[in-house]
Amino acid sequence: MIASALEEASISIVRVDERSFPGEKWFVVWVDEGSLVTAQSLAGSIEQMLNEAADAASQSLVVTFRPYRDEEKKVAEVEAGGRLSGPKVDQLIQLLEARSRTSDALPSLKYMEDPRASLAAIGASRHHLVYGRRGVGKTALLLEAKRIAERDGHVTAWINAHTLRRLTTSSAFLAIAEVTLSSIIQHAGSSQGESYTRLKETSGRVSQLRSEGSVSDVALGEMVAELNRSLRAVLREDIVRLYLYIDDFYLFPESEQPYLLDCVAGMLRDCDGWIKVASIERLTRPFEPSSRIGIEVPHDASKIDLDVTLEDPESTQRFLESVLSNYTTTAGIAKPTSIAQNAALGRLVLASGGVPRDYLNLFASSIVAARSRAKAREIGREDVAEAAGRAARSKKRDLEQDVSSDSAGTLLTALEVLSEEVRGAGYTYFRVNVAQKSHPFYEVLGQLVDLRFAHLIQSTLSDQHRQGVKYEAYILDLSEYADVRLKRGLAILDLRDGKWNFRRSGKAGTQKQLPGTLLRDELRRAPIIDLERLAEKVAERMG
Repeated sequence: MIASALEEASISIVRVDERSFPGEKWFVVWVDEGSLVTAQSLAGSIEQMLNEAADAASQSLVVTFRPYRDEEKKVAEVEAGGRLSGPKVDQLIQLLEARSRTSDALPSLKYMEDPRASLAAIGASRHHLVYGRRGVGKTALLLEAKRIAERDGHVTAWINAHTLRRLTTSSAFLAIAEVTLSSIIQHAGSSQGESYTRLKETSGRVSQLRSEGSVSDVALGEMVAELNRSLRAVLREDIVRLYLYIDDFYLFPESEQPYLLDCVAGMLRDCDGWIKVASIERLTRPFEPSSRIGIEVPHDASKIDLDVTLEDPESTQRFLESVLSNYTTTAGIAKPTSIAQNAALGRLVLASGGVPRDYLNLFASSIVAARSRAKAREIGREDVAEAAGRAARSKKRDLEQDVSSDSAGTLLTALEVLSEEVRGAGYTYFRVNVAQKSHPFYEVLGQLVDLRFAHLIQSTLSDQHRQGVKYEAYILDLSEYADVRLKRGLAILDLRDGKWNFRRSGKAGTQKQLPGTLLRDELRRAPIIDLERLAEKVAERMG
C-alpha cells in the first residue's frame, strides 16, 4: 500500500524497516534523497489509509521517511589529506558519536558481551541491581536482556528514572505501575479473560489516582495491595512473566529510593515479575535498615557489579577493541589499527579507565585531534591525550548533573587537591591505606572513581616492610596529567598491548615494561595519600 501510494508520485522505495512499540507500529521508508520532501508531504494521507485498512484499535500505524544516499556517489576513501580524511572515517565518527550512548530507542550497534557481565544471570527469575560507572555498559546489558526476553515471549516494561527525578515517591511509583500495566495489557491483545479485565480496571484506577496529584500514604498502600492482587492473577509461572527494567535509577533522589523500590517490589510480590535496576552504587540506597524498607541484597535481590576498572588491562583492551571493531567494520574500515597506532590504542584504554562509552567517544575525539595535524595518517598517543583533556570538561558537567551542587563543589575541590598532592610528589599514581576505608573521605575518593577522575589499578597491594598493612593503588585520569606543560621527571604509567609500561616525562630512554612483580614493586614506590590530610586541605580551601 505504501509503495502504491508513492508510485503515484513517481517515488520508488529503496527499503522499508519496521519497528514495533507499545500501541504503535512504525514503518521507516527509505527513498532517494531527492524525493524526500515530496514523500514527507504524503505521510499523513498514507497513515490514514493504512490505519483504515488495518482497523486495529489497539495499535496505530505510523510512517516516517529517511533519505537514501547512493554510496557510489561518495568520493574514494583515501584523499590527498591523508588516511584520516576520507568519508569512511567521517562515517565512523558519526557512528561513534551517535551510537556510543545506548537507550531503549537506540540500542547499541551490536551487543558484545562484557566478561564482567552475565546475560544468563540478568535473565534469571530474580530481582537484580546492576551497578557500574557511567558508560560502563549497564544500559546495553539491560537492553540485550530485554531483547532476549521479548524473543522468548515474555512481557517487558522499560522506564528511565530521569523521567521520575522531579516526582514524589508516590507519583513515581504510579508512573512505573502505569507503564507496567500498559505493557501487560498490550501483551494480552484482544483477550477478554476475567484476569485481564480486572487488570484493565486497576489500570484505570492508577491513571485516575495519578491525575489527582497528591496521594496519601494510606491510598498508596491500598493501591499497592490492589495492584498485587490483580497482577498475581496474571503473572503466574509458565503462563506470563514480566521483566521490569529501571535504568539510571541513581537519578531518583537517594533518600526516596528505598521507598520507591519497596512499592515496586510490593506490587510484584509473589508474582512471576522481576525488577532489573541499573544504577551507580555509591549514589544508590535500595534498602533502609532502620525501617526495613526497600529491597535488600542478597535476600531480596542479587547484585551484578560491572565496576572492574584497570585491574586486568589486557582483557579490558581485548574487549574494548572488539567493541570498536564493530564500528570500524560498519564504516568500511578494516580494523582499528588501520587508522590508529598500537600505542594510541593502549593509551585509549588508560584514558577511558576501561569504560566502553568513554573509550568510543575518545576514539572519535582522537580522530578529530589527529586531523588538526597536516596530512595525518593515523591516531597517535598525543592525539589521545588531547582528546582526554577535552573529555574532562564533559565529565565535570556529568558530575554536576549526578550530584547536588554542594557535593559537586566538594568533589571538584577534592579532585584539585588530590591531583596536586600526587603530582607534587612526582607521580601520576598513588596508594591509599586500606585501614582508612572507614574514613568519611574514602567515600569522596570512591565518588571520584565512579565519575572516572581516578581509576583503580590494584585492590590489594601489601606493604613490603610492615606485615598486615595493605593498600589500594590508583592512577589519576589521563586528563589530569596530559598537559603539554607537564613538569619533567614525572613518574608515569602507560598501557601498551594491555601491559603496563613505566616512563618519566621529558626524559628519553626511561621507558620500560612492567610485568607482574615489577608493577607491584613500582606501585609500592607510589606516594601514600592520607585521607585525613586530604579532607583537611579540602575543608580549608572551601573556607
